[in-house]
Amino acid sequence: MADGRAPLDDIDRRLLAVLTTDGRISVNELARRANVSRATAYSRFDRLQQRGVIIGFRAEIDPEAVGITVTALVLVNVEQRAWKNSLTELGKLPGVDYVALTSGAFDFVLVVRVPDVGTLRDVLLVRLQGMRQVRSTQTVFVLDERHQPLDLDLLA
Repeated sequence: MADGRAPLDDIDRRLLAVLTTDGRISVNELARRANVSRATAYSRFDRLQQRGVIIGFRAEIDPEAVGITVTALVLVNVEQRAWKNSLTELGKLPGVDYVALTSGAFDFVLVVRVPDVGTLRDVLLVRLQGMRQVRSTQTVFVLDERHQPLDLDLLA
């Protein structure tokens, strides 16, 4: 590959496909589902972690089940000289789940998850607009969403 990383082979992709559906399974079960030996599953799993391909395992929490019922995409423009520090600062705002530096009409896209519109108003009008480097924002409410895991077929 151009960036110096070793490509994933078929065994790696099979292991990852199993792990993306059930990250809590045993190595024995991983080996069985991926149709490889236990030793292969163990060594490949370890290697995928060491290479930084697998970066962690965590519980997926349904935001609505814990009272987080409002999700918004917030498009942000900042002063040009402030973009490096803004990435970190924007990520520290309450309710910010994701921050991306982007190209095009906006400098950043934030995914903000909060319990109610009043909390979103506070995040936008007090916290975000209170940042000196913020020039403008645009907010889009999310009506419904689906999280799709990484398409492992793209790695072939």
